[in-house]
Amino acid sequence: MIFSEKLQSEIYLLIEQVISEYLNKAKDAPIANSGNPFILALLKDFEPLIHRIHGLKGSMGNKMEKVAELIAIDAWGRENVRRKVKENVELPIKVFQLIDSIINNLSNAKTLSDYYKEKQEIIRACDKNFKKTQQHLYEFDLLLTDNEKRHLYILEMKGPDPNTTEVSGAKKRLLVSIAWNYIKNHPSDIDAKLAIYYNNKFPRVYKNPKVHYYFNPDGGIIVQDTFWNFLGKDENTFSDLMKLFEDYGKENKKRIWDGFSKLII
Repeated sequence: MIFSEKLQSEIYLLIEQVISEYLNKAKDAPIANSGNPFILALLKDFEPLIHRIHGLKGSMGNKMEKVAELIAIDAWGRENVRRKVKENVELPIKVFQLIDSIINNLSNAKTLSDYYKEKQEIIRACDKNFKKTQQHLYEFDLLLTDNEKRHLYILEMKGPDPNTTEVSGAKKRLLVSIAWNYIKNHPSDIDAKLAIYYNNKFPRVYKNPKVHYYFNPDGGIIVQDTFWNFLGKDENTFSDLMKLFEDYGKENKKRIWDGFSKLII
């Protein structure tokens, strides 16, 4: 196990918070209809449980950004990790227009995403002497700094099936973050990528047309083990994180089952 005891305890606490909150909510929550009468007929006795487990995925997803932050701090150092960074971003109007043009072309399927070309175009535009600027407020999920290499990373973290609006919004924030941080910090290198924290197609390769319209797998996106291993700076980070969850599940098996089984009617 590459994680320190302190980090293991912090992650365990986050898992405990989700499970405790979820089981408490599930006890008194109204039974929801799946919306599909044929599925409901087949799984009538189990549908409430299935519905609640689906809800648990959303609850856990909200905590995974904090898990990511804890792992990054442990590997990169607290001073090199910033989460949920709000910035009044001031950029030349021409740069904003370039970003909008890239997004529109991808949205209308006029071009395929080319991460390295997009990054080069934005940096080249930032080097020009444009005088008219605009300001907009943005929030960036996770910023990591490699001070030795003067390399800045900006990550936007999502589940495997975000809606189209979320994907295009993430794309715009990441392109804006390249321009803003290039102008503000002049790092030697900068990367801004979409991080999918688990692959719902595993063991097959992750594929989602909504995502791949905007993010080229070659450079623009990191998925599951690639993401977690990058955060932890170790190829065993993802497997060790999975083991933590498995260990928690084994240790709390009876408690979890006792809570979930009450949802079966």
